[in-house]
Amino acid sequence: MRKIYYIVLSVVLTMSTASCDSWLDINTDPNKATEVDPDVLYNYAMMSWAANRCSGDLYFPLVWGGQTQSTGGSKGWGNVNVYDISPYSLGNTWKVFYASSGANLQQAIKIAESASPARPNVAAQCKINFAHLVYTATILHGDIPYSEGWNIAIDYPKFDTQKDILEGLIVLLDQAIAQIDVNSRLTMTKYDLAYGGDLDKWVRYANSLKFRIAMVMVDKDPSKTTMIANLLNANKMINSSAGDFKIPFEDAADKENPKFRYFKKYTNGVNIEFFANKLVVDPLNAKNDPRLPKYFDKGVSAATFIGIGANDEAVTGQTALVSSFVFRAKSPELFFSYQEQLFLEAEAYARGLGVAKDISKANQLYKQAMIAAMKYYEVTDADINKYVSENLSDLTTLSDPVREIHLQQWIDFMDRPLEAFTQWRRSGKEGFEVPELPIPRNASPAKLMRRWTYSPDEASANPNTPSVDVMTDKVWFDE
Repeated sequence: MRKIYYIVLSVVLTMSTASCDSWLDINTDPNKATEVDPDVLYNYAMMSWAANRCSGDLYFPLVWGGQTQSTGGSKGWGNVNVYDISPYSLGNTWKVFYASSGANLQQAIKIAESASPARPNVAAQCKINFAHLVYTATILHGDIPYSEGWNIAIDYPKFDTQKDILEGLIVLLDQAIAQIDVNSRLTMTKYDLAYGGDLDKWVRYANSLKFRIAMVMVDKDPSKTTMIANLLNANKMINSSAGDFKIPFEDAADKENPKFRYFKKYTNGVNIEFFANKLVVDPLNAKNDPRLPKYFDKGVSAATFIGIGANDEAVTGQTALVSSFVFRAKSPELFFSYQEQLFLEAEAYARGLGVAKDISKANQLYKQAMIAAMKYYEVTDADINKYVSENLSDLTTLSDPVREIHLQQWIDFMDRPLEAFTQWRRSGKEGFEVPELPIPRNASPAKLMRRWTYSPDEASANPNTPSVDVMTDKVWFDE
């Protein structure tokens, strides 16, 4: 861990002496090249994290392994759809958690808090994103280094339990919220690509992260219903699409979304490898959902949108592909959305988690979530209104309204595979998840993926690394 930390910090110090593009727009006093601006560290950390979420290291294996999209027969991508994930993907993603993003956020916090005058708002902003980053790491891997993970004096950090980590992240988010001073001008704005220094949005985002964590934990730790109730009653979570936490990309050279850049580099800018999964397409087709032409491009010879199974062979001209709209150059990387918040709230009321069960209230929130999801993908108001009046499910008439909420939440995550993977695992006990995923052909062992194993580099270097040999083992929250 210590070696990785020093390497990454030296890279950022080098970057701080030069001017880069608008993502890493770094201009510092050359006489203070060793005094890294926490805003610069934050910017580097967030762009590294956003790029990883869109990359072949994280996005590709999860979107195929989690079955929100299909390989069409692998198309040269090996066997990631049956969980044979490259050690480079595992290692590079681990380095984002513990070096390029994690270590730099930790350093930014220290610098902001020790500055004269101190910059508590910058520290709080970094803590909120750090909590989200660590949440991502533990949701993916289970037990990970947390309490000792970024301590450069410790070569072999211990692995904390997932439950302890999630509890610690709730505490960290509360500390960040308490640290925010809305009257202070010492706030990060230019490098805050998501909110531009709007502290009210930061507080709401932090509370929404707490709510997400509680909803992940509640089935294993029913005491989290109290926290869920308190957050619902306080009404200080993300409350509009303006509160989406997302990192923008641009339709300009070297500033495009990494998925677009992949196609630009290898396939002349055309998607020929990411196909529509029938588990997403079929429910959308059944209700003539207007998101269909936003999510997918029809096969050139097809009259309808046709999806396939996880690793079934695509039929040229017939099978739908993930759309050029989804993979456009300026598609932002979305970390937390308004519709996600609404779906979670709808679930809480439908299940009676900390509040009285209220299907009518759940139905209102579900409707708002569906509308927000469609607006995010730029569906027209006319098409949304038509869908709502003719095809939107009424939860009050369904025998299992919670299942419908889970399904639509998962569908909304079609292009957010990490969140889809988490949503699927928490949607029900093993064998009762939503949707029911088939075991991909040739998967070994013949089970569904439930986690990622650890980085081979970490496993060989740190004797405290738990023995996790297969990706079908469960993490703590997964029943």
